Amino acid sequence: MQSTTYTIAEQALFQPLGGEAVLLDLRTERYFSLDDIGTRIWSLLTEHGTVDAVVAQMLQEYDVVEVVLRKDVEVLVGRLVEAGLLVAGTAAPAEPA
Repeated sequence: MQSTTYTIAEQALFQPLGGEAVLLDLRTERYFSLDDIGTRIWSLLTEHGTVDAVVAQMLQEYDVVEVVLRKDVEVLVGRLVEAGLLVAGTAAPAEPA
């Protein structure tokens, strides 16, 4: 089974600002702002690459219902992909050792 992985688009520039962040699309020169939760999602996504991993980590950090969190993460990721700041791809899971 394959899962969707996300990587930062080449034209995306990320700048943290006191717990929040600004994203800049260098191609279009459009700015996007992220609040503290959005910034955490971005950081985890760039570290782990999948929505499942982001949700799993955030469930450990925040008191939130999983279905609500997953929907919020998926909405933000969808917007970032649509804006061209993230690139969606697929990766097969690692073979068991």
